[in-house]
Amino acid sequence: MNFKQYDDGKEGRFFVILDNEMEAGWIQYKWLDNGNLLANGTRVYEEFKDQKLGIPLFNRLVEFAEERKTKIYPLCPFVLKTFARHPELKHLLADDYLQEQETTTNSKIRLV
Repeated sequence: MNFKQYDDGKEGRFFVILDNEMEAGWIQYKWLDNGNLLANGTRVYEEFKDQKLGIPLFNRLVEFAEERKTKIYPLCPFVLKTFARHPELKHLLADDYLQEQETTTNSKIRLV
């Protein structure tokens, strides 16, 4: 399995390429004005869904963020769930995302 990257400075994608050179899916992001990545979509093509390729795509995005010393704002449901399952990666979550989550949590507590 390999990855190819497209990035035009505004947005980008990592594509997962299988050993037979077939593209099997992608994870996409946009560059935010503050230099963070907005993870806004993940797709594994139907014929490859049983191969659990979303995790390697997520891992590649995480590696990229670490290489660039930037953070990720997770908008994609898959990326959100994967971050929730891996609290050890919380340091890669964008500060504004964490603040929004804290505000939402505090609002819910007050409403109860």
